[in-house]
Amino acid sequence: MRTTGVPGPHARAVIACAVALLFALALAACGPKHEQHRGYQAAVVPGVTRQKVEAVLGKPQQAGPFSLPTLSADVMTYPFGQVLLQHDRVVAVSINNDPDYRGPAGASVGMSEDQLKAAFAAHRGKRSGHRDSYVAIEKTNETPTRDIYDMTDHVMIELAAANANDPLAPFSVSQITIANSAGIRLLNAFTKARVNGLYPDVRVNNFVSEPWPSAR
Repeated sequence: MRTTGVPGPHARAVIACAVALLFALALAACGPKHEQHRGYQAAVVPGVTRQKVEAVLGKPQQAGPFSLPTLSADVMTYPFGQVLLQHDRVVAVSINNDPDYRGPAGASVGMSEDQLKAAFAAHRGKRSGHRDSYVAIEKTNETPTRDIYDMTDHVMIELAAANANDPLAPFSVSQITIANSAGIRLLNAFTKARVNGLYPDVRVNNFVSEPWPSAR
């Protein structure tokens, strides 16, 4: 959703920009203190409760509701990324700022597109999913973006061009989102909303969706 915003790139622009623009600041001012972790913690996965998230990660930097025409969620923002919840349970976790995190096939933030392809090739097995390609337009910046939805491992990997406004710039991983079925629906709905022009601050152009991993 570059959430994000997901956004820039989809989830960062999707979730992070949406957080910055739409979410209410909800920093805890009282109550018991929790140890604060800067990096993602493996115990925070789709299905766990909000209480579990705060027990593991501490209070979020920001928290608030986010609504789409057909779906809504709560977003908790941490230094490593965002946690998306529906009905007080996690549906997706987006990691965009943790160099130590390794996702399926060893995918990591900052990995080049060629490295990601090699990583998937090294982990043989049948995979299914789709890839959304588009240009994310924010003010005067146009960033080519590719979102890989790997339904085998229940993950969305966002790749963004290294340089905005450069159609020949190489792609690298900008965000990794682990999600259950509800989380995938939320990410797809956010992309659809942007394609339909519901978020004029971050627009989408040249949108194409195709099967993956057969997409080239």
